[in-house]
Amino acid sequence: MAIFISFWIFFIVKATQAFRQRRVLKYTDAIRATEITGRVRQLKVRGREEEAIQLVQEELAMPPGVARSWVKCI
Repeated sequence: MAIFISFWIFFIVKATQAFRQRRVLKYTDAIRATEITGRVRQLKVRGREEEAIQLVQEELAMPPGVARSWVKCI
């Protein structure tokens, strides 16, 4: 039972990551999306969320509202 629950949690986490990645794939290719996602996570860890939002807007030409929403969900 514990293995099933662990598998289910793992599946949900991976599905969530894939969904977040897909939102960026509308604007760029998969390799660049992975790189930008990593850079945004680093900026958020350092407490620079506004800088991360600017990065996404500049790199992907995302509208400000979409960029802010995407950065907050990562």
